[in-house]
Amino acid sequence: MHELPFVMGLLEESERTAREEGLTQLTRICVEVGELSGIEPDCVRLYFETASEGTVAENAELEILKRPAMLQCVQCRLEFEHDVRAASGEGRNPFICPHCGGDGVLMKGTGTGARLLQVEGR
Repeated sequence: MHELPFVMGLLEESERTAREEGLTQLTRICVEVGELSGIEPDCVRLYFETASEGTVAENAELEILKRPAMLQCVQCRLEFEHDVRAASGEGRNPFICPHCGGDGVLMKGTGTGARLLQVEGR
C-alpha cells in the first residue's frame, strides 16, 4: 500500500523538475527501487498510470531500475549482490560468498531506497 504515496511523491518531484526545466510534457521518468524497499514495481506502474492522468507526466514511459541489496563477506571482504533467485530456492544460498564460501552480511543502506533518478521531456 506504500506504493501510492511513493508514486504521488514521484509525480510531485517530476512536475517540479519539469517546471524548473521549462518542460510541458514528460516523455520518460526513470526511478530506482531497492529490492528491500517493499515497493512492488508492478504496483508502481499501475498507480502511476492512473495518478499521472492530466499531469505533465501523462503517457510518459516509466522506467524502473531494481537495485539489489549488497552483502559483504566476513572472511574475504568481497562485496556481492544479494541474489533474489537464490533466495527463492533457484540457486545458491544468497548469503554465502561466491568467492570463498564465507558468510555474507547485509551492507547497511543497500537495496532499501526508492528515488527519482531522471526525467526527460519537451
